[in-house]
Amino acid sequence: MMKNSFEDKLLELENIIKNLESNELSLDDSLEQYKNGIDIIKSCNLIIKNAEEEVSKLSEELNNE
Repeated sequence: MMKNSFEDKLLELENIIKNLESNELSLDDSLEQYKNGIDIIKSCNLIIKNAEEEVSKLSEELNNE
């Protein structure tokens, strides 16, 4: 289950890494966890990109005052 906040996504990613490192998952389960991890990373990257754009925009507005 994917969560909304960046921090929640990082926690979920940490849990996926622990599961993968445990060597207790089947190959199919490991692959599914890996895919979920990739999706979470993509989502986190988008959150970071949007935050960077917002900071840039606010900085630009501040410089134009």
